[in-house]
Amino acid sequence: MNLRTKLIVSYLVFIAALVMLGGWSALRLRDMGGVSRRIISDNYDSVVAAQEMKESLERQDSAAVFALLGARERALAQMREHRARFDANFQKAANNITEPGETELIETIRRERDSYYQMFDAFLARVNVAQGSASTLNSNAQEKNSAQSNEYFTRLEPQFHQLRSECQQLLQLNQLAMLAKSAAAADVAQRWFYLTLVVAGLLVAAGLGLAFFLANKIVEPLRQLTVTTARIAGGDLDAKVQVSSRDEVGILAAEYNRMAERIRQLRRSDMGELVVAQQTTEAAIDSLYDPVLVTDAEGRVTKLNPAAEEIFGPEEEYRGKHVEEVARDSRIASAVAEALLSQRPVAGEGAASVLPLAVDGSERAFRLRTTPMRDNENRIVGAVTLLEDITHLREIDRLKSDFIATASHELRTPLTSVQMGVHLLLEGAVGELNDKQAEVLQACREDCERLDRLMQDLLDLSKIEAGEDKPQLVSLRARDVIGRAAEDLRAQVEAKGLELRVETPVDLPSVMADRTQIERVVGNLVTNAIRHTKQGEIGVSAERRGEFVAVSVSDTGSGVPKEYLTHIFDKFVQVPGATTGGAGLGLAISRSIVEAHGGQISVQSEVGQGTSFTFTLPVAGNGAV
Repeated sequence: MNLRTKLIVSYLVFIAALVMLGGWSALRLRDMGGVSRRIISDNYDSVVAAQEMKESLERQDSAAVFALLGARERALAQMREHRARFDANFQKAANNITEPGETELIETIRRERDSYYQMFDAFLARVNVAQGSASTLNSNAQEKNSAQSNEYFTRLEPQFHQLRSECQQLLQLNQLAMLAKSAAAADVAQRWFYLTLVVAGLLVAAGLGLAFFLANKIVEPLRQLTVTTARIAGGDLDAKVQVSSRDEVGILAAEYNRMAERIRQLRRSDMGELVVAQQTTEAAIDSLYDPVLVTDAEGRVTKLNPAAEEIFGPEEEYRGKHVEEVARDSRIASAVAEALLSQRPVAGEGAASVLPLAVDGSERAFRLRTTPMRDNENRIVGAVTLLEDITHLREIDRLKSDFIATASHELRTPLTSVQMGVHLLLEGAVGELNDKQAEVLQACREDCERLDRLMQDLLDLSKIEAGEDKPQLVSLRARDVIGRAAEDLRAQVEAKGLELRVETPVDLPSVMADRTQIERVVGNLVTNAIRHTKQGEIGVSAERRGEFVAVSVSDTGSGVPKEYLTHIFDKFVQVPGATTGGAGLGLAISRSIVEAHGGQISVQSEVGQGTSFTFTLPVAGNGAV
């Protein structure tokens, strides 16, 4: 029996064992899936319906309170909406009766609901009569009507609590049923788990026995071959493989000895040493996971590793061509040219430097890194371009942004309700407040407003990062945009006892920008300077730098410690000891806006000597002023 037959037989045995174990596990998983589906179909829908019925009922009770307070239209709208919602969920629960006693409970809820609707309608009619005749009756009659309305409301409340209690019983009934079914499913799963372990253990034991048997037939000759390989790798090129078998291993040993002889001959020559070095270099490049593109001093492609071939195509097709003909993104050719010209590494940062490229039919994100190559005499001989795959990092960042956006959006509705409630309390809608209560409510109101601003910033940042709030680029006079944004904040600056200095040359060119977004960037930077400056001045200036206009916002404040400068534009970063008032999102939003315009933003600061933020905007094509 040759080695191929031995291996096929052994693999077939293992495959049969895996098929047995897989079939057993699949059957058990299918049964468990059926149990889970029954729990959801039998009880989960009823639990959700009961919970929704309770919430709708509470909203209807709130509508009664609004009716007493005089908000009749709002009370009617809320009553109709949540009565329909209650009925829909009640019908859902009635169509999903699966537990003993659930039928009687549904009928009880139906009766209590009808009684509650009748009493609620009578209460609304009484309130309409009382409030509709308020302007025509004397004070005694008005008080009598008001007292009757309160009496109707007092009789309505016990019915509300009774109906709510019946809904709670329906909820608990299905929850207890779910728990019981879940416990039963857990017992079944545990029993199947142990059975699966037994089956797997038997198969493992059989596999170990077969492995030890095959070791004597197959592994021992290969072990001898491995020992000889290690001796040759250690420098003993005279080592030979001593294998007497006539199967494939014996043939491999003979060819291996021939290869060792060729290596000995090659190593005796200088050319051999050069080939070894070249092969080592190429093997190192080919083994890299990230795409690598090597060019000569003229920018022509000399090497593409397998990862790069998946993006650009076969190396044989593009070897000797200029990088502009190979690269799909002009930024790659620009980075190579810049690295060769400046003789310094080129590494892009920020969202604007991320290259989206298609790999195997899917789009992946890469970060560009280009480094010049030098010979022993320090002359430029080419450049190495590495495309760092950051798709997983971008995906993680997208998931975080989506989570923040979803959480912020979902929190806005309850926050609005809280703000409305606090506002009504402060306005005296439920009675007069003492000074302490008013002080507490005012603090709550300020915190709610601050939380609302935070959520708005989170939503704005998520939209910008997701590309949903792209800047509407038009040609704008840079002097007008920057001057207006700064002047709008002059009163705020001077209110803190600071001086605002604005310096924008009259010949400043126009820029391609979104006025609203750029004014927001200037506003964020000036507001940030106000929080960190106790005395002195805040300066806003602009100047042309090549094809860009550079805008600077400087202050004479406390400055930023050196260790925080590299992270100052990250989300939620706040310098310790700084004045509170923000959530650490203003600079992150500013960076996203500037990069979306095709510019860059940077910071320079020294502790105790102030801080200067600078961002750039591209000059408009016509260069008009």
